[in-house]
Amino acid sequence: MLRRCLQYGLILCACVTIVAGVSVSNAQSSMVDLTLVEWIHGSEDCEAARESADYIEWQQVQYLPDTYVFRQNKCSDYEANFVYLLVGATKALLIDTGATKEGGEILYEMVRKITPAPLIVVHTHGHPDHWRGDPAFKNAENTEVVRIGAINMLKYLGLDTWPDDPVGIKLGDRLIEVLPTPGHESASLAYYDPRSQFLFTGDTVLPGRLYVNDWPSYVDSIARLLDWVKDKPVAHVVGGHIEMQRTPNVQYPRSTQYQPDEAPLPLSVSDIEMLYAAISGKETPERIELGSFVVWPY
Repeated sequence: MLRRCLQYGLILCACVTIVAGVSVSNAQSSMVDLTLVEWIHGSEDCEAARESADYIEWQQVQYLPDTYVFRQNKCSDYEANFVYLLVGATKALLIDTGATKEGGEILYEMVRKITPAPLIVVHTHGHPDHWRGDPAFKNAENTEVVRIGAINMLKYLGLDTWPDDPVGIKLGDRLIEVLPTPGHESASLAYYDPRSQFLFTGDTVLPGRLYVNDWPSYVDSIARLLDWVKDKPVAHVVGGHIEMQRTPNVQYPRSTQYQPDEAPLPLSVSDIEMLYAAISGKETPERIELGSFVVWPY
């Protein structure tokens, strides 16, 4: 029953969410400690798991009354993406749509059970596991999917260049700020939400392999990211995946579909500071183990 509640968002009703052995009810008035959430983490037998009657495509966790975190099942796709829903007074924002077309269809239904508000869909970058769920949203009423990349985001915002002042997407009473962060991928964007104090970093910073395609741009982006948030309260830095175990520097191999001892999802600004200290001044790309993540040039 609990797993079905997670899939369909029934934690707002009579269900209780079990978080690392702690019961959390009354989600409308209490926050969940993301460092303690036990995420769905796949199965040793994914074929059998997918055929099970209680298989769920997405786990849903409500962080605030208007802030949701979803995690895709590793048995549906090993990437097991995290996506985020932020609901404002007049509009809602979804960050990424997951790794599969079918998963996107289920995610759309879950989002619409949470809010009927006009929905804006954005992305952290252009790798397919972050937008394969788009078709369900592109074909939906009252929904706008912003094209991927910094240039398209500028066009959406009606701007020609990135200004010095905060700029972002207005959800009525909620402004989600946006910053270009190329390096992992040329279209990478970070988002900041003052209400939840979440810094959304996609695959630029996460508990896993920090794949770097453009080293100079990545170093510059990490510096810009730190400067961007230096005067902002940041409760959690949240990315697109978990690829590390709880033991520092121990990774799950790529394509793993069962991760029973995952590291927590959230990182902190101090982790980004540590990252920048390790990569700044290095002209030659270098693989670096930093405990919570591994810098991985490719």
